[in-house]
Amino acid sequence: MALHDIDELAIVDTITDLRSLATTGPWTMVRVLGYHSAGDGAGGLFRWDASAWNSNEIIPGRSTPDDGGTRIVPTGQTSGPGLWRRVMASRDRLNVRCFGARGNNSTNDSDAFEAACFYGPVHISDGSYKITRRITMYGRTNLIGTGPNATIYGTVPDDYIFYSEGTNGGLIENLTFNECNTRASIYLTHPASIQNGAHLWMLRKVRFWRQKGPSIVTDGVYDMNWADIDIYWPEARPGVTPTPATDAAVIFLAGTNNLNIDGLHLEQPKYCGIYVADGAEISVQEGKIDCYGDASKSPSEGAIYIDGGSIKLSNFLLAGIVGPRVIMKGTASLHGDRTCAMGGGGNAPQIVLEGSYGHTGATYASRRPTWPRITWMGSIGYLGVDTDQFATCFIDARMPSPLKRKGKVTVSSGNNIHVGTITDLNTGTSDQDIRCTVASATNGHVARALAGSDYITSSERWYTLTGTTASALGMSVNSNVFVEHLPHHGLDVKLDPRSFEYSLPLFAALLTTTVTSASYNTATGYTTVTVDTTFPKTEYAGRWLYTASGRWHKILEPAEMNEDEISNISTFLLPYDVTTEFTASSAVTVRTGAMVNASLQGDRVVWGRDDMLVSEALETLRRKGRGPNEVYSLADGA
Repeated sequence: MALHDIDELAIVDTITDLRSLATTGPWTMVRVLGYHSAGDGAGGLFRWDASAWNSNEIIPGRSTPDDGGTRIVPTGQTSGPGLWRRVMASRDRLNVRCFGARGNNSTNDSDAFEAACFYGPVHISDGSYKITRRITMYGRTNLIGTGPNATIYGTVPDDYIFYSEGTNGGLIENLTFNECNTRASIYLTHPASIQNGAHLWMLRKVRFWRQKGPSIVTDGVYDMNWADIDIYWPEARPGVTPTPATDAAVIFLAGTNNLNIDGLHLEQPKYCGIYVADGAEISVQEGKIDCYGDASKSPSEGAIYIDGGSIKLSNFLLAGIVGPRVIMKGTASLHGDRTCAMGGGGNAPQIVLEGSYGHTGATYASRRPTWPRITWMGSIGYLGVDTDQFATCFIDARMPSPLKRKGKVTVSSGNNIHVGTITDLNTGTSDQDIRCTVASATNGHVARALAGSDYITSSERWYTLTGTTASALGMSVNSNVFVEHLPHHGLDVKLDPRSFEYSLPLFAALLTTTVTSASYNTATGYTTVTVDTTFPKTEYAGRWLYTASGRWHKILEPAEMNEDEISNISTFLLPYDVTTEFTASSAVTVRTGAMVNASLQGDRVVWGRDDMLVSEALETLRRKGRGPNEVYSLADGA
């Protein structure tokens, strides 16, 4: 240690020298020439503070106030009073190297970043910083890179790198994450003790390269404005069974709302791009997800995956993705304005819908479903000159089998019935018939009505029928009835017909075959249609079976089979008695969806006819005095 004594000022080379400096000398101020070595730029001026230690200055998990940067405790001292305190002007902002970080991608800089985040605003100069454990951030945390090469290399596969559950947000700006393996490089959540989430976190000019695991996860945070988030070549963590909720490139969970992102760019996300769930609401003003037509670098689980959340896009591009562009489940909502574009990649649907009857059941005022909801005003088609760039269709929709019960009428009076001896015909039915239909089992399951469950006893459920009476439906005492959610076929979709390139199919035809027989089972209320083609038993579950005349019915999930039974079948299970529509030798087609609700956009009406999108000028329809037949309800309660 080189010690230079100038009156009351001592001069030492390093922070290690400061720790070992005697506190009984004449000096009250010490000039440190560097952190690890003199002249490395991380030294500073320190003064002796003889007061008692402040417990609020002790970083959680440590035993003394020594943070390695602003407070230095002499070697061997385990309790107060007294420590060396850095002298700074009120506006000074330290560099993370002042807390001991080396930035050589060899030395572990975790302690230095932990102290820097506890302190507050720090600069991060160019360097490669190695982090191997979770670093907790606070509302006062500001991490600001000073150049394009301020880079974090994090290996925390079972935890997060930067983690915050504070109630007030901080700032991360101009920072790069490279080849990190983690559950999230940045994880923003809220304390379990409060209902509302943290807020006001700002992320600006943050870049992620070759990330394994999520780049950013938010859970219960709100009121945030981010800008220029760039994510290149992300993929799922190795050695785990990934899900979109755990390994998408960006994850927005419950309580995330009023989040506006001005610039979100993803290049070639191999597993899943953006995941929005549990009621989260985000808005992206500019961005893209682009895979350049490379199947090996396109997301297997969708560029955007919405599971009960909402995303609004403006000036956003989905291009070159060989696979589903958007996957939607439950109460999912997608809105893209006229500045958005979707296309490229080919050989896949643009949007995949996986419905849930817990959310898509009929309302009392209408038989159309409420969710998922799609509003896409931007262009749809392909981006490129090759014809094989076409998507197979715009929408590929799968709906599960309806939740279903069977029971016996015990009381029949006006529009009220009591149903007892109820048995579940499939799983997951419990407490799901608050909004449902009740159908008579004696007339082919055709006479049915919307109903609400008014009262539940240990042995009965009481239902009020909408717009009809029990006698009109043949529901007398001791007759059998089915109680279920409607097997909806319609989708809540709004499109702009001017934005479609060429003749992009609305729905794709998956199979064309011939009927050999059809039979109705009064015990289950299902029709079995046998065809002359065999296929895997779950291949077309949740799709739609079209007749030659254009009628369509949802294909239910087939009965479970034992492992030793064959997996291929040649039958379709359909709701209700529809045997008359499937005569022997008639042609049928399996399609990816069926949409009957129209949407007004500008001066045109758009609707689905077979598998194609059809539009016509509103003025033309006015002259005809009515709309096209296709916009009205067709079959099976749609």
